[in-house]
Parts: sequence; structure tokens; C-alpha cells
Amino acid sequence: MPPYGTAGAPKRPDNARSAWRTRFRTPVRYNILMSIQRIGRYQIEETLGRGAMGVVYRARDPIIDRQVALKTMRVDLDAEHAEEFRERFVREAQAAGRLNHPGIVTVHDVGEDPESGLVYIAMEYVEGRDLKQMLASGHRFRPSEAARITADVATALGYAHSLGVVHRDIKPANIILTPDGTAKITDFGIARLETSNLTVDGQFIGTPNFMSPEQITGNPVDGRSDIFSLGVVLFNLLTEKRPFNGGTMHEVTLRIVQEPCPIPSTLSDQLPPAFNPIVLKCLEKSPDRRFQTGAEVARVLAALARSLIDREPTDNASTGVFQPGLETRIHAGSVPPSASPPPTSAVSQAKLWVKTRLPRVAELALPEWLKWEVRTSWALAVIAAALLVALISIIGLRSQIDRGPFPSPTAGSTRNLHLVVESLHTAQVRLQQGDLASAEDAILAALDQAPTSPAARRLAADIRRGLEAERTSAENQQRVRQLVTDGRSLYRGGDYANALIHFRQALELDPKNEIAASYSELAEERMRSIRTSPATAVSATARPAPDSAKPPQPVTPKSGVSRITLSFDSPISEGTVAVTFDGESLADVPFDFSTSAILGFKKKGRGTVRRVILTPSGNHTIGVELRDKRRGVLGSSTFVRLLEPDSEWTLRVDLPSEKAQPNFFLVKSAR
Repeated sequence: MPPYGTAGAPKRPDNARSAWRTRFRTPVRYNILMSIQRIGRYQIEETLGRGAMGVVYRARDPIIDRQVALKTMRVDLDAEHAEEFRERFVREAQAAGRLNHPGIVTVHDVGEDPESGLVYIAMEYVEGRDLKQMLASGHRFRPSEAARITADVATALGYAHSLGVVHRDIKPANIILTPDGTAKITDFGIARLETSNLTVDGQFIGTPNFMSPEQITGNPVDGRSDIFSLGVVLFNLLTEKRPFNGGTMHEVTLRIVQEPCPIPSTLSDQLPPAFNPIVLKCLEKSPDRRFQTGAEVARVLAALARSLIDREPTDNASTGVFQPGLETRIHAGSVPPSASPPPTSAVSQAKLWVKTRLPRVAELALPEWLKWEVRTSWALAVIAAALLVALISIIGLRSQIDRGPFPSPTAGSTRNLHLVVESLHTAQVRLQQGDLASAEDAILAALDQAPTSPAARRLAADIRRGLEAERTSAENQQRVRQLVTDGRSLYRGGDYANALIHFRQALELDPKNEIAASYSELAEERMRSIRTSPATAVSATARPAPDSAKPPQPVTPKSGVSRITLSFDSPISEGTVAVTFDGESLADVPFDFSTSAILGFKKKGRGTVRRVILTPSGNHTIGVELRDKRRGVLGSSTFVRLLEPDSEWTLRVDLPSEKAQPNFFLVKSAR
């Protein structure tokens, strides 16, 4: 059902209208000139202000000895309009009387003076000045101060809206700033209960410069209309200008309804751009695109005010009092004033953590320039300068690049380079063929021309290891042959004990030597037979035995050396190939194909491992194991082979990829 007094709405019941008239309607007196000393029971002390419809006095309630602000209205109109204005005046008391908030002026009483015909409201007396007076006196509000005051007003409006009360006339003249810096909303004279019926179609009430578009067009009004008016107040405090100006009321209202709001920071160089989205959102034409509650406005403005600047004890914010606990004074309506709201942003949380956890750090005196506000134009200028310096540096470095023409190498250097490459190739081929002496001559010739060549150095190291292994094996074989020859001479001469010693020494160097093993058994047998036949032994030692009495010569087993060539095309960078001979280590062949990269890091590589290993001939067990430096043992295998003298074998390690399993092969090479 439409509210009473609007188009299509039913008439107010006669009993309600008559009750109103009985309580408040009195005979109307016109142009009463008198010095008022008392209104109702209140004693008048001072006139505070005059308006179009009434006067505001500072009065005293003699019953409880309390100072009050007494707002009166004289109804010197015809009966129909007088009743309407009485109802509108008392509506302020009905609306404000429901509100009990520290940011709203409290209403104590409402009534009518029968002698003077004045309707009055007794309200809380608040010392201070309204924002209109402060702006008119030339006071300039700092951005943090404007944010704090507006947040206080938004909190109070949020409380009033939660009870269904819309102020409808938020403007600087209706916001009082007390000496301690607290903002209070006054003059709910045109406040409308959302369920009331006292506004008719086509009628708008409020101050045009601060009215919302829906107020001007006569559309339904709710709490979001007050948020629009509060955005105009914030714009006025920040820039000392109004967002919608005009020479006539029609021009002003037309701009409010149709034209967008100017960006605040473009009107003041000292205004932080962070206020722009807040003000513009409050001044959206559509109520659905504004902040929906006063609590939302209070939260964002409180966070912005805390981030702008820390107030010092010497900073009174031009309101006459120092308020250190900004967080405790900007709060939601449901939170008591003594409670601090939780930080709403990462910056606020960081500041709170520093103040609570690191008090000494928070107390450090920082240079004043660290607190300067950074303007967008300055930041862009610094970035542009840095880019310009980088561009000039790049152009300068590019100009230093030598782009030729480059001289070609001389004929002599080219010839030497070919000789080095040829020597390296020859050394590599000779090493693979096992001709270590020729390989050594070739690599020495290469190193003579290119002593710092990494490839030549690696090849020289491989050749040296092969020569050392071959030399060691040859010396052992020569020692074994000498011991066997001496032992056989002693055996033929009948000195079996010394012959046995020589044969055992040969077996220690070459346990598989068949000649030393056979003669050792014969020498032991001869010594046992001598012990059992002393006479024979004496005669044998006294004179040499004739040639016909010599024991038969044992069959000399074939002896010699076998050659095993280790071959491994390695996909891994670093590792070792270990070869064992009858369970004992024969050779450990390490390899490293990695190369140096940027900042000392190593780059993976691959290569070929070649190694010639000399072993005694005979029936032996050959073992091979592949180890990666990072992953450890990758695989192993064992082979039992009859190694004939002067035979050649190939021990091949096959690893298809770095993560595959290795395969091992030991095959006899065709001569």
C-alpha cells in the first residue's frame, strides 16, 4: 500500500488526525513581537541561530538543571499548511528520538508552548562549530582529517539507516565538529521514516547542491541517498569546491542528474589520488552502483586515513585536541567506541604488527622526506628517466661492437693448425690400434704447436696411462720369465730347494704361470724323495749324475700376454669403468666429458672411452662394472674366458641412453 499523503494512497484515519490536533494544535497568532524568556518549561539563555522556519536557542531545563538546544518553529500560516508543518517538525523528533548513537545529536523532549504557539524540540547541547562555518572561516581540512570526519559521519548514518531513518539533508551545516574532533549529525528536520507518508509526489526536500539524483527526480529514497550527499560533503572538504555548481537551482539540479562528477585530484595538487575511487563511487548516479551502507564507506575511509600519515602529539588536526587512537574512533555502529576494528588491508596489518611486535623500530625517528607523498607525475618522470638511461647505455654498448672487416689468418697459422689436427688424428688412431709409442710421438708433436688444447691434453693423458699400464705389465712378465729361467737352471743342477724358492716367487707375480707351477711341483717331489733316501741324496750331491740319469724334462706349457681393448661410447658426462681380473682390480678407467659453462657451472657432454689392458694368458675370469658419478653403479657383468697367448679381445660397454641399462660384451678380435 502506498504511504499516506502520496498519489493513490488512502487518507489518514480521522482518529489519527484528530489525536494529532488535540495534542499540538492551538490558536494561531500572527506577528507576535515579544522578548521570549521561557518556552514550555525551558528557560531561554541565548539565541544560537535563526532559520527560515524557526529559531534555535540555548536553554536550560530547570527540573534537572541541564543545558539543551531548543529548536522552535512558528507556524504563521493557514490552517492546512500549519498542520503540515507541525507534522513535519514533530517528525524530526520521532525520527531522531529513535536514535541513540555518539555520532548523532540526542533528542530529549518535544512539545508545544501554549502561550506563544511555538512547537519545540529539546536536543542535546553540543559545543563546537559546524563544517559550513569552518569552511567559511578559511579552514582547510587535511586529507586525513577529511577522511576521518567523513568516516565518523558514515558510521552514524549506517546506524540510522539500520533503524529505517533517512536524513535526506546531509550537508556541512548539519555536521558539527566538537572541540575533541568528534563529528555529530544534527537537524533531522526533514528526516523521513521509510514507512512514513508525509512526502507527496512531485515534492523534494533538502538542499539542492547536496541532494541525490533520486531526490531531485522524485524517485523513492533510501539510505543510499544520504551516501550520495555524504560524497558531496567529502568532495567539498577535500577541494573546497562543490562537484555540481550552477548559476540557478535548475542548472544545479540538471548537472546532478546528468553530468558526471569531476575527478577530485584534478582540482587540487595536494590531494592523494587514492580518494578518487571512493568519492566517485559515492557520487554514482545509480544507487545500486554506490556504497550500499554507511559501514562500507567508514571502513574504506578509515583504512585510507590510517595509511596517509601518523598523527604526532604536536598535530592537533586544527580541531583543538590530539586523538592518537584513530582506529578506536572510526568503527562500525555495532562495535563499542573503545574497541579497535581489525585491520582491513595488508598495509594496516603490517603497521599493526610493527607497532605491537617491534615497538623500538616503530619509535625510530625517520627522516621527513620518507613521509612525503609520492605523486604520480614524479613516479612517471623517474621511470622515464631510468628507461632513457638504459636506452642510451644499450646504444652506446652496441656502438662498441666490432663488426669487421676481420683479418684472415696467415698461411703459416693455417698450416700449423692443419698439422695440429693431423697429429691429433694420428695419435687417436694409434691409441685405438694399441701402438702407444707412435701415439705418444704424435701427441707430443701436437702439444708442441698447441700446448693449451684441451683435446690434446686429454688424449695425452690417455696415452700416458696406457704406456704406464703396458710398462708395468711388461716389467712383471720380464721378472717372471727371469725367475722361471733361474729356477730351471737350479733344478737341473740339483739345487731343488733354491729352485722351489724361485718358482714360488714367480707364482706370486703370475699365479697362472703354468711353467712355474709345474716346476714347483717337480721340485717339491724331488725334495720329498731325497728325504726318504739319504744315501742316494749324498751320492747325488757328491757327484753329478750322468746325463742318462737326469729326470725327464716336463712339458713346458705355452705362456704369453693377451690384449683386452675396453671400448665405451658414453652418453653420461662423468663416471668410471672398473675392470677386475680373477676377482682383483685390474684397471679403473675414469672419464669426464663435461665442459665449463657460465658462472663456473658444468655443461653435460658425451664421448668415447678407449683403453688397452694387458693380461696374462690362460683361463681367467674378467669382470667389468660401470659407475656414474651421480647415480652410482649402473651395471656389471663377469666373463670366464681362455685367453690364448698374444690374442686380442674387445671388452665393449653398450649404453644406448643416459637412463638405459648397460650391456657388456667380451669377444675375441680377428687378427
